[in-house]
Amino acid sequence: MGSLAGCFRAAGAVSGQSRYIDRSRLRTSQARCAGRQPGSVIPGHSMRTSWRGLLGTSLIRLVEDSYPVIAKDLLNPLLELLLLSRDYCSGDIDKFLVLLVVGVRTTEHQQFAGFTKAELMSGDIEVFPGLGTNARSIAASTGIPKETVRRKVAELVEAGWLARDGHNLYFTSRAFVALAPVRESVERLAVRYHDVVAALAREPAVTG
Repeated sequence: MGSLAGCFRAAGAVSGQSRYIDRSRLRTSQARCAGRQPGSVIPGHSMRTSWRGLLGTSLIRLVEDSYPVIAKDLLNPLLELLLLSRDYCSGDIDKFLVLLVVGVRTTEHQQFAGFTKAELMSGDIEVFPGLGTNARSIAASTGIPKETVRRKVAELVEAGWLARDGHNLYFTSRAFVALAPVRESVERLAVRYHDVVAALAREPAVTG
């Protein structure tokens, strides 16, 4: 688990994202997470050793306890992603959810990870391999009424963003290319979340 802590520290040092964190409030959160008073020292423990133990057992709790400090850094990129997703689906967030379900089933196919981004963007693979899903399954997993899902699926098939094979639906290269800004927003969100957690992991848990 020590190597995990080192990984977080190294990533955080590269990103420089510690500027996102209110350090005084973070130290208080870390101390509470460790069950101590802020500013107290654990006898016989170095800062690095105590922090590694905390990371190994309480990283999720630390994130939860630090939520008031990091909330803006979690919510802002999520809001950006949702707004962008809605815009690219003509203001229809449910349509994006339909696409997302089919997209997830696409990425779960064993062949998908073997493609390069250039191959996926080229248009040579018009319909991506996928595990397949249908309107009934999408309705069940999202809670969107089945008739609504069917209507949105029909619109997406007509637009060329989904392909239908019997009852099964598959993601297309046209959708992959058209949704590139949304995908890039997902990538930025992943990096931002990593940086925020890396900053938490990098900050010493014990202060003098």
